[in-house]
Amino acid sequence: MNHKRFDSNKIPDLIEEYFYLSFDEKDIPFKSVVLPIGLTHLFYIGSGSQNVVVDDHETCLKGLIITGQYFRSYNFSTHSKTNSIGANLHPTALHKLLNIDVSELLNTHAPLKKINNTFYNKLLPIFENSKGPKELICNLNSFFLNAPLHIDKNTKQIDHAICLIREKEGLLSVLNIMDEISISQKTLEIQFKKIVGLTPGRYIRQFRFQNLMKKYFSDEIELKDLIYKYNYYDSSHFSKDFKLFMNQDLKSFFKQDYPLLEEYLTE
Repeated sequence: MNHKRFDSNKIPDLIEEYFYLSFDEKDIPFKSVVLPIGLTHLFYIGSGSQNVVVDDHETCLKGLIITGQYFRSYNFSTHSKTNSIGANLHPTALHKLLNIDVSELLNTHAPLKKINNTFYNKLLPIFENSKGPKELICNLNSFFLNAPLHIDKNTKQIDHAICLIREKEGLLSVLNIMDEISISQKTLEIQFKKIVGLTPGRYIRQFRFQNLMKKYFSDEIELKDLIYKYNYYDSSHFSKDFKLFMNQDLKSFFKQDYPLLEEYLTE
């Protein structure tokens, strides 16, 4: 498995980073659980195919793919030599770029062509004709820097809310956000779900958990200390969230290896 990440400092309000992922003959068949990190994704599978399984439903991925938000983990696999390259998008990027209700893509990997054919036709030649990752990223940066964006009062408020959640590492409440940006709970709930894809409460809960897991895989703090650092009442409380997000209990999880999960959570 070859996994690389490339910074995108030019357009942080749209692109968090670019990534490249490939699997050779020695890697397949490959399987791993994927923990959502609060982002949506846009990527192009240049060869082979990849698969995701959500609630026992398997989707085969080829070509130019877009994803919505995921609340819980899902399974990823490939049985062929394959490579993909794309972008981890800022939580509000899909709404800004496509002016869509992102919650309609919840727990979904879909061909971009089915979501927005015009956007697909503009992006596909960039992925197909760019020579190598560096040229592709340069061309994508140019495209996104010049793309028309849907930005209004609501997107600005939700961007502010995302900043607050990140600053506090998910250790805040919906009420804290309302106090900071002077917004009613109803408006926050409706606009956050539409623009990001999850309700603010769910996004905060997920963000807290994935930050804990990042620190665990980075060996920064022992698990028992992380449980209290991230405001879990006790190990039982954490175990319930772990089972919710990882779709398995702690004991089962630690009996297996998840190279892809460890790779992107520790970089």
